[in-house]
Amino acid sequence: MNENKPNGQAVHLQEILNLVKSVGTTSYRSAEAAFTTFFHSGKTENPSLFADILDEIHALNEKIIDMTWLNEHLRILHDFGRTCSQTLNEKVLMEKAFELVSQVMPTDSFFIALWDEGSHVIQMSFMVENGEILPPVDIPFEDGSFTAKVIKSKETIHGKTAKELDEFNYIIGADEPDTCIFVPLLVDDQVKGVISAQSNREFAFRKEHEDLLQIIGNQVISSIVTARLYTANYEMSLTDEMTGLGNYRAFHSDLEKLVQAGKSSVSLLMIDSDGLKSINDRFGHHAGDLYLKTIADGMKSLCGRYVKAYRYAGDEFMLILDGAGLDELDSYFIKLRQYLDTKPLYFQNIKLHASFSGGAAVYPLHADSSEALKRTADLALYKAKRMGKNQYYIFSQL
Repeated sequence: MNENKPNGQAVHLQEILNLVKSVGTTSYRSAEAAFTTFFHSGKTENPSLFADILDEIHALNEKIIDMTWLNEHLRILHDFGRTCSQTLNEKVLMEKAFELVSQVMPTDSFFIALWDEGSHVIQMSFMVENGEILPPVDIPFEDGSFTAKVIKSKETIHGKTAKELDEFNYIIGADEPDTCIFVPLLVDDQVKGVISAQSNREFAFRKEHEDLLQIIGNQVISSIVTARLYTANYEMSLTDEMTGLGNYRAFHSDLEKLVQAGKSSVSLLMIDSDGLKSINDRFGHHAGDLYLKTIADGMKSLCGRYVKAYRYAGDEFMLILDGAGLDELDSYFIKLRQYLDTKPLYFQNIKLHASFSGGAAVYPLHADSSEALKRTADLALYKAKRMGKNQYYIFSQL
């Protein structure tokens, strides 16, 4: 007997060792092929065990390849994470996401879709085809698209061939892709949208591409949700809770911006309600609040692209007119009075109409700064009050 000749068990272990050593390397495929050939040679005593070992080693190799691939792109992901932490601009976030994705995977088409729970439409907020950014569109939620299916199922869809994609009919842009990945964007297990990369050739993506899109998508949607929450909170800080008008802070900020911008004309109307104290004393503060809301609604009716209204304090309101001339100011007071005349209030079966006193001034005709403009409008308001209720005066008339 030749003692140097390896026995069957040693041969089996050597084949397994060779395969294990190749895991995660470029030689794994050839080592796996050699192991498979040995397995099918009939020399194995326990085929089912060897088949299980081969499956486990193959799965381990795939995981290591995925981890290696992702690790190679950690720097890019880190840079993207830094971008997400430094901007609240949704467009910038989406553009950076596309830039990153296109660096690491074939991306002939790309989109980020956003969806609000219960909505009947999906907002295709950011779309790119062949490097060209397309205008945003809304698509029906019940349209049978991949995007809608992903939202409903909360599961990733990876269509690897054109045949697999024929089931769903919605196409963004002019070309129909051959490979697509659609990944749900989740926040606290709630679907907020879908991120998708698409290629014009089949089998263009691997499993690790799904993982990458998931990572990028999670960063994007988390940043968008944070940005919208910040924006909502900021807007709340500039809004009067009772009337929905801009508040004291918003007024000063907007007026100063217009004056600093060197506008040719900025007009300020200062409005003070007549008789609020008597309404509160006679009918209660609930009636007083309704009285103020009616005036606020009248102020809103005057608003437009260049006209903004504010509740300055208590029963005092402001109206800023960007570009309005001196000859236009009377019409705003008249329109507000007409509005209030058509909105009677009823307290304890008593019919009342809200009324106001008003003063106005124009920058730079009557003042050289925002503070001076406010003072001159206040002087006009004081003059109107001295003349009785439901009167208005413009500073130049003093």
